[in-house]
Amino acid sequence: MLSLFTRNLKNIELQFCFVRKCHSLFGIKDLVRLEKPHTFTISPVQSSNHGIAIDMIKQYYLREHVLVRARNMDLSDDRAIDEYLTGILKQGNSLFAKTEDGTAAGICMNFVSSSVDAKNLRSYAFYRQDPNTKDFLYFTAKLQETPNLWNIYKQREVFEMKMLAVLPEFRRQGVATMLAEKSKIQAQEQGYQVIRMDCINPYDYKIAERCMLSCLLRFPLHKLRGAHAPFIKRSSEHNKYVRVYVTHAQQDLPDIIVKRHEIDENMIE
Repeated sequence: MLSLFTRNLKNIELQFCFVRKCHSLFGIKDLVRLEKPHTFTISPVQSSNHGIAIDMIKQYYLREHVLVRARNMDLSDDRAIDEYLTGILKQGNSLFAKTEDGTAAGICMNFVSSSVDAKNLRSYAFYRQDPNTKDFLYFTAKLQETPNLWNIYKQREVFEMKMLAVLPEFRRQGVATMLAEKSKIQAQEQGYQVIRMDCINPYDYKIAERCMLSCLLRFPLHKLRGAHAPFIKRSSEHNKYVRVYVTHAQQDLPDIIVKRHEIDENMIE
């Protein structure tokens, strides 16, 4: 009888020790540390970090791009895409979001475009050998000039938030909104009157609205046609809506409101 009591006592002691170990002060500190939100800082993408920026865009933006998914494209080892992204980065308007330890959590590639950039990109695509590269660059060029904001707002240049990506482990923490808002402020500080953000996936348009951008145009992807055929068929499950968001210092003037109506009626082929 005594031996049975002793065994039960030892079991109770083991369970007590196990409970104490699981709920020790150090265990609670670890849990609190895991729940603590990250602190992010926004900084320009330096030339020494172009490689990191390109890898992030290719892995977390291009792989999720609607055209890439619709065509099952693989642009991961495409040097022409690398050259195109490097050209955007060299302008010096792109931004990183970094954690306290310097880890890159997200990126917003920004580009100040003029009316000739879409034509130049189309010419660059014409000489590419890979058909996937051609289609992606043609698609990007057509989207860039639809609608033609340079003529609508009578501006020589437009500030574009072209590619926005956040690493999966840092999503749902406001990183994308921080990057977009900082990009908007940067454009305004540099004196650009028109800021543009093209939204294709189901989430990025919410970021544009949080940054107080206005939806200028909304149309399905099958209407964004290339030189010979639509990039995405009307019947495709990837035939999503494109929303073009814009902010402008004088966007509520009567003549601009009239032009918005003209865009809806006549701009999409």
